Amino acid sequence: MTVVEYSSLDGPEQVLLVPVVRGRFGPAASYVRLPGFAGEGWRASVTAPVGPDSTWDGATVALSVGAALNDATRDTWRQVRALITDVGLRRVIDQELR
Repeated sequence: MTVVEYSSLDGPEQVLLVPVVRGRFGPAASYVRLPGFAGEGWRASVTAPVGPDSTWDGATVALSVGAALNDATRDTWRQVRALITDVGLRRVIDQELR
């Protein structure tokens, strides 16, 4: 999981969780939209593994899953869902993938 932080048009900093999984061909990639992106001031963390005890804010997860732009990125969220044990976060991912 990579954390992307960026400036939004209305001022507050936004945080997205971006799941990244190695593709069958080429480098690992995920495609997301940055809702409200102001066009400057963004940064991304190095990728960290997802484990059963991973926890995140539910609103951040909802925004992050909703930002997925393609089926491969949505499939990666399904893989994340299968790894985590937090029932509430699993429910958020399910709702946003509908």
